[in-house]
Amino acid sequence: MSLDDMRAAAALGDPVAQSVLGYKYDVGEDVPQDHAMAASWYRRAAERGYANAQFNLAEMLLDGVGVEQSSEQAFVWYSKAAIQGHSTAQYNLAVMYSKGEGVVADNRLAYVWFALSAEGDADGAIQAREMVAKEIGDQIDEANKILADLKATIAAKSSYYGR
Repeated sequence: MSLDDMRAAAALGDPVAQSVLGYKYDVGEDVPQDHAMAASWYRRAAERGYANAQFNLAEMLLDGVGVEQSSEQAFVWYSKAAIQGHSTAQYNLAVMYSKGEGVVADNRLAYVWFALSAEGDADGAIQAREMVAKEIGDQIDEANKILADLKATIAAKSSYYGR
């Protein structure tokens, strides 16, 4: 698809085109690099429910690239992508719960999100889950119940979005 066609599709609300256009501005591919413009396109696609754009917007918010830094807003967007099964968003959400960054620290929920991300392709998730499991001790059964409930929610969302 040409850049002009992509811009036209993005302007018409196609979230994939919006996200790809965001990426192009993010890295300066075929257009001058412009992080603010990248964030703007990612946000449009993210608001339409596109998980990759939600993740990329969260990354920009966490680092303050192209947007005002906000751990709290990064948490919101990582959550939206994570609930759709985006494994790296799940991992980053777990890290935020373990550190109390953008959210109140909660090692049970960190364990849950590390466990979910370990089922995907997030590097280091298994080791991180095991470390957090040691910290939560007797709360592991409660965490595993939350994990089972969350898996059901994600499965329902995934089938809803055709994934």
